[in-house]
Amino acid sequence: MCRFVAYHGPPIGLDELLYEPDHSIIHQSTDAEEREEPLNGDGWGVGWYDPDRSPEPAVYREVRPAWNDENMMQVSPLVETPLYFAHVRAASPGLAVQQLNCHPFPGGRHTLEDRRDRRPVEEARQELMFMHNGGLGAYEDVLRRLREDLDEELYFGIRGSTDSEHAFAVIQDRLGEAVLDPDAADLAAAVRDGLEYLERLKHEVGRGAETTWANFCLTDGESVVATRYASPDDVPAQSLYVGEAGSFVSRGEFCGTDSPEGDAATLIASEALFEDDRVWREVPRNSLVTVTPDGETTIAPLDLDLPAV
Repeated sequence: MCRFVAYHGPPIGLDELLYEPDHSIIHQSTDAEEREEPLNGDGWGVGWYDPDRSPEPAVYREVRPAWNDENMMQVSPLVETPLYFAHVRAASPGLAVQQLNCHPFPGGRHTLEDRRDRRPVEEARQELMFMHNGGLGAYEDVLRRLREDLDEELYFGIRGSTDSEHAFAVIQDRLGEAVLDPDAADLAAAVRDGLEYLERLKHEVGRGAETTWANFCLTDGESVVATRYASPDDVPAQSLYVGEAGSFVSRGEFCGTDSPEGDAATLIASEALFEDDRVWREVPRNSLVTVTPDGETTIAPLDLDLPAV
């Protein structure tokens, strides 16, 4: 399993919420409180947007543990961004600890080919970013079928071996040409339909009772969509929280908000970054979180049409 955090709101220093909170994502890499195993040391990554420079995210991924990465500690105070993802990894059994398997994943096909040769859909996919906490049930049993169902660009765009990156390819496939100008509803539909497809594959190979944990998080640089999902019904879901405030601030040892009544800034996190009951609420099991470009955040049931186990 893993831990992640997403920020959407007024521009903030990248270091502000990476390092300063009492229970920051860096702290969760060594001492996660809502996992049986507290360590998440199999690599980590950060992705952020600078809309004035490019619609595509900058993505930094490193195989060393987050707690031992001096590079990002030096870089992050110089970056200001309105939207970022951060993820610390605990590799699933059998999935290699390597840079290509670290989250977050950038969208599209990333090679050294001339960018002018990309089709509009492929160009637009470069603006997406994705991360995942959990694991897909019966992954090895459905992998060949999953890859056969992908279009060629998405197939060859997968560079690592994780179930997470394959799930992202499926979601991009479901988004289709809506990726050219997606709104939050388009992203939410792609995540829902992609997850339903992955769960149906599990049933089709006779492994419907296998455990799936799918806390997904997807963005196009403007909207953010996340899920808290687990199956079958008797499996506890991985933790997920939403925090909302007018702004988030960190100075010295304190991180919180001086405007708790507002909702301009949103955090989606595996574990709350600091204690403040005015800000945080737990996302219910099997729910979909949507954050629109203007910061409106909604949580709705995630209903999938699946066969009975």
